[in-house]
Amino acid sequence: MKRAPHLVVDDRQTIESIQNDFNRLYPFLKLGFFKTPGTKGKGNAKSNMYLSNEKLEFIQKVKKNGLYHLPVNTTVAEIERIFESDFGLYVQVFRKSGNVWLETSATDDWTLEQQNEEGKSLAQHYQIERESAEDHDIY
Repeated sequence: MKRAPHLVVDDRQTIESIQNDFNRLYPFLKLGFFKTPGTKGKGNAKSNMYLSNEKLEFIQKVKKNGLYHLPVNTTVAEIERIFESDFGLYVQVFRKSGNVWLETSATDDWTLEQQNEEGKSLAQHYQIERESAEDHDIY
């Protein structure tokens, strides 16, 4: 039986480290880390986004480390809620759409797998290769 994908959250990590781990699991998705929580259905302003070299220990509101399992039916809303409640981190999921990363706030009820498949489908439509989570496009 295949184990559910998981992420390790450790305050010694940088944002980039978690972003890379998440992007390996879901190649057409990435996590953005913010200073404040997003507004339901609207997301968050780019001016509130942390830089990828920030260490978690300096931005966590809840000082906790752990292993977070991502069952295939995990929704965007669930992962965002877990990061906030368990780790004190405000995250937003972004999906690759053509040449840009779009915040998935309008489709928070979709699973991570659905979001990733949509990103993959769009990439195939636009004939775009998987890109690195370190790409920082304007959204």
